[in-house]
Amino acid sequence: MVFRFRRSFKIIPGVRLNVSGSGASVTLGPRGLHYTVGPRGTRTTIGLPGSGVSWTSYQPYAAANASPPPLPDVHQPPVPDSIEVSQGTVIDSAPIDELVANSTIDIAQILAAARSRWRRYKILIAMLSALFAVGALMVAGSASTVPPVAAFVLTAGVVLIVGSLAIHGRQSSTVSLEYELSAEYSSRFETLASAFHDLASCGGIWNVPLEMHEADWKRNAGASKLIRRHPISLGRDKPHLVKSNVDFLKLPLGKETLYLTPDAILITAGRTIAAFAYQDVQFAFRNARFIEEETPPHDAIVVDQTWRYVNRKGGPDRRFNNNRQLPICLYGEIDMRSAAGVNERIQCSRGDVAERFVATLAAMSA
Repeated sequence: MVFRFRRSFKIIPGVRLNVSGSGASVTLGPRGLHYTVGPRGTRTTIGLPGSGVSWTSYQPYAAANASPPPLPDVHQPPVPDSIEVSQGTVIDSAPIDELVANSTIDIAQILAAARSRWRRYKILIAMLSALFAVGALMVAGSASTVPPVAAFVLTAGVVLIVGSLAIHGRQSSTVSLEYELSAEYSSRFETLASAFHDLASCGGIWNVPLEMHEADWKRNAGASKLIRRHPISLGRDKPHLVKSNVDFLKLPLGKETLYLTPDAILITAGRTIAAFAYQDVQFAFRNARFIEEETPPHDAIVVDQTWRYVNRKGGPDRRFNNNRQLPICLYGEIDMRSAAGVNERIQCSRGDVAERFVATLAAMSA
């Protein structure tokens, strides 16, 4: 049997105190028009006395300890190299030959032709050098003696010919990209360069080539994902056999290196190069909670703590004597993707800087 308790006391005209098993409440207003303030919310009642007709509206309080919307999945420190790649999601661009074939800007063909020309020059230089070496060995092994002056003149001539050929081949194979930007495009690229400088100045910046879901979260600080990451350094440079009156923005991303220019995105791997318009590559930003095994970068924002080994309630697992607390940092992640095969990810220690960088890249494609 269930017993219900409810009593109501008149305090002053228009004000009543209600007491029940669920707590106390106060009702304000005359008969037919009540406003009740209770422990869980407020209730408004309007009715016609004696008619049985009434209207009621209940509004619960927002929970004082309500949790904010969850952030993206917590990421565990780098995946050991012993983990099989097949167990995770590889974040890596297509082979450079495929990127070249899918390039969306004609400069890719021009750069490819220049590099092919330089390879032919190098083959010719190597052949001449080999012929000279063989000839020198044959002369040294023969009975005849070459006068020192003649040997010096011959050697100097060969060096002069090979050196001149190398210089000419390098100059003729170098592509010059000279930019005369309008005020609008100059301002856009300067803004991008400023955001790039801030990104490069972050206390930590990494390339992320692998991500995988983690089922054994108890032994991995409660993380739902593991990632593999490698520290990188951003800077200003130009690809091989390219000269320009503008410094390009360089992002080394594992096998590939990405260069941001005023009008194109260049991607190199070895001596091969692809080119894409800004609108052909999508850049996306997101915040990411990261469990940091190492000392957090000096500019990292620590938002929480966890344990290296956790129990079901999120506390320390007492079975491990070497258990220790780990900081959870709020990092920024940047994804770079395209239908042509570009697929890269960068993580940095400051989310606001990464977000600004992505915004300036979006402005370049406008």
